[in-house]
Amino acid sequence: MEIELKNIGYKYKNKKLLDKIDLVFKEAVITGITGEYKSLLLEIIDAKVKPTIGEVVIDGNQVNNKNLLNIRKNVVLVTQLTENQFSNESIKEEMYFVTNYINYNSKNIEKRMYESLKIVGLDDNYLDRTISSLSSGEKKLVQIAISLVSNPKVIIFDEPFEELDYDNKKLLIKLIKRLKHKYHKTIIIASNDINMLYELTDEIVILKNGKLKVFLKTQKALQDIELLEKLNIEVPNLVKFTNKARAKKIRLMQHRDILDLIKDIYKHV
Repeated sequence: MEIELKNIGYKYKNKKLLDKIDLVFKEAVITGITGEYKSLLLEIIDAKVKPTIGEVVIDGNQVNNKNLLNIRKNVVLVTQLTENQFSNESIKEEMYFVTNYINYNSKNIEKRMYESLKIVGLDDNYLDRTISSLSSGEKKLVQIAISLVSNPKVIIFDEPFEELDYDNKKLLIKLIKRLKHKYHKTIIIASNDINMLYELTDEIVILKNGKLKVFLKTQKALQDIELLEKLNIEVPNLVKFTNKARAKKIRLMQHRDILDLIKDIYKHV
């Protein structure tokens, strides 16, 4: 499912927070967003916030009150803080709550719940677990599983790596890649973690002063040190390391996975 933003603008107390944003989020592509007011842009895409000007077009249809319920079934936002998305004590109760909210009907609703847990790597026993008994990594996985119950076509993540340690970040990266490649989901990720965006995304959006400054293939944008310095964006660690090695006449290629970089180093050192 493709999402198009046409001339999106947003004002708050006469201050322009977003201005003239034109973007197309392609089907089955992982797009990263970084910079100012990225979370606001996510809420506009998810139809939680209405833009002051412009329109959001999802699957060829302009978002409005008449098709909002259908949008809720097909576009889900996984919020930054897990606690903000849970309203019930158990995972099963939370899944029922979400499906009732979006009026999602299925003859085999519990089967869908089990399938959603399986997709994120959790077994059937989790359905009866209480949310308070989960670790931070498990909460993030459950949060995603709950979002998958209605089988949405678009999954939006707001700072998904914020509460996770390194191991759980790597697990989440694998999961997001699987959602794209195996289940053909359109995925949008807003994050300040440039290293994770560099490794994970296909395309990158950079916002500054409420305007769209960059919308390019991730490797093209995040390997351009001059561009990143101009926009005050951190250079990914793998790019910095590779450039330092090249300055010492070590002929390394640019890699987005550290394991690939290590293999390349062994060839030259």
